[in-house]
Amino acid sequence: MELKDFIKELIRNYFIIFAIIVIVITLLRQIFSPGAYFELTDIFIYMSCALVADLLSIIFYSKKEISEKEMRLRRIIHFVILEAVLLILANVMGWVTGGLNTFLFALQIGVIYMLVRSCSWLDDRRAARKINEKLKEMKEK
Repeated sequence: MELKDFIKELIRNYFIIFAIIVIVITLLRQIFSPGAYFELTDIFIYMSCALVADLLSIIFYSKKEISEKEMRLRRIIHFVILEAVLLILANVMGWVTGGLNTFLFALQIGVIYMLVRSCSWLDDRRAARKINEKLKEMKEK
């Protein structure tokens, strides 16, 4: 993948990650703290976490084609590093305190990660379907 395309994907993924974070936190607050509301600092925290998560996606960049096995390994490494960095950042900044809250934050990171990966997979599947349709059209001509 060219660097230009990779940067476009990073920008797109940033907004997807941020949106999913806001949606998940909103749903969780409605369930566990219906009276709570977002403050401006909360939005900046979510933006920061989305940026960290997105920048760590550099792990996936490669000029050459990556095999499926290599991609799985990179996803595992990315997830472990993402969890570690966000948990350390959250504890150092005081966003999360205590063992239970840290565990719940780690769980939220995992759920958000799976949702982002699912959105990415669906988008890749859609793009592959379009390519296959165009190839089929070209073959039929």
